[in-house]
Amino acid sequence: AAQAEKRERMCVSSGLGKEVPRMSRGEIASSRHDLVIIEDRVYDAARFRWAHPGGPLFVSMFGGRDATLAFQSYHMRAFPHEAMREYLVARLAEGERVVAPCAEHAALSKIVRPLLGAGRGFAPSGQLVKAACVLVAAVAVEASCVFGTRTWLKSGLLGLLFALVGLNVQHDANHGAMFPGAWRNALFGLSQSWIGGSQLMWLQEHVVLHHLHTGDREMDPDAQLAPAMRGYPEASWFPWMRWQAWYLLPLEAGYGAVPVLGAFFEVLCWRHKFDARYALSRLATPWRRRSLAFHLLFYLRFLLIPYAQGQLRKTLATVAVGGFYLAFFFFLSHNFAGVAFADGSSPDGAVAYAPGNSFTRQQTAASSNLGGPALCFINGGLNYQIEHHLFPRVAHSHYPRIAPAVEAFLRGKAPYVHFTGIAHNLASVFLHLNDLAAPPKSH
Repeated sequence: AAQAEKRERMCVSSGLGKEVPRMSRGEIASSRHDLVIIEDRVYDAARFRWAHPGGPLFVSMFGGRDATLAFQSYHMRAFPHEAMREYLVARLAEGERVVAPCAEHAALSKIVRPLLGAGRGFAPSGQLVKAACVLVAAVAVEASCVFGTRTWLKSGLLGLLFALVGLNVQHDANHGAMFPGAWRNALFGLSQSWIGGSQLMWLQEHVVLHHLHTGDREMDPDAQLAPAMRGYPEASWFPWMRWQAWYLLPLEAGYGAVPVLGAFFEVLCWRHKFDARYALSRLATPWRRRSLAFHLLFYLRFLLIPYAQGQLRKTLATVAVGGFYLAFFFFLSHNFAGVAFADGSSPDGAVAYAPGNSFTRQQTAASSNLGGPALCFINGGLNYQIEHHLFPRVAHSHYPRIAPAVEAFLRGKAPYVHFTGIAHNLASVFLHLNDLAAPPKSH
């Protein structure tokens, strides 16, 4: 009788005609990166990833983690538990936190989906032409630098083009928003590695961490500005932060060194920002060598060849211009006066929100929009951060069209911050940084 009772506690009907064991989050996070959690169910990610329409890498990045809200935000629908029954291997143990889909996001998705048209939110032909032009221009200018004369002007132009590749090509591709098919998104997503970053580490930072835990004081890596700056009241404070609003722009000029140099070593140690909380899933290990190989190829193109030509200093213009452009516009999006921060996320991907908050509300309150369709065309939709965070698998060309519906839905639920111009947005950033510049009272 005791054995039967123990077995009953450890096994449970899946509700799909299949009896499965119970597993704890700790067990999955520590030693079962071949599994993924959706709501209270545990699926075989190692096997399903090869059948995933969006490609195996995306699923692999969530191995050992909770992907409930990631699935919802990317697919805009309920998880198909019935269709996935052959991959079900367990249920979460009793007492474990169960992440439920966001009801508000489901309601908003029903409003937004019809606005996307027959293309289902993927990139229209005009956006694909733009992406191709940016890629061709970047390759042409780099070839001119390598086989012709590398000037400071061309090096700076190449940096700008690399930034535009990051914004207009790899960004949508790595979110699975450019094409319906997986292999084309994967191919264009590799442009992140071509411009000096790491596709693998970008997916970890943005898809697995930042998008799921936006504004979380622990699990959003983009909220961790220390020791350079202080981004929220509970963050560490250092004396130089008194002047953080003054050195923001010069600091952004050096951002390019972070992906160019840091990402290579992050992949080596398998942790974003070298932080154990941000460790990558072991299920993604097969893509590790490819990431490192692309980085070594970049070092050949931008260190060894320029050094042999006696033009190494001019590559600094490429890194500085490209890094500054990306850092400047991204920083505007999540560091403004009134930005909302939250707690409740854990390293295994689980998310819990305080009463009155939700996935949809937190994504909105921790993000902001800037300008309109013209800047969207130039910056690949980075200026529509609210729509992008709510629907990351929607190509950026659709953001201006769905934004009014999103704003109307969120009215009275969460602050929808939309800056009219860059100066307006930058002033709010400086106000935010100045509010955090003074030492805490404990100092």
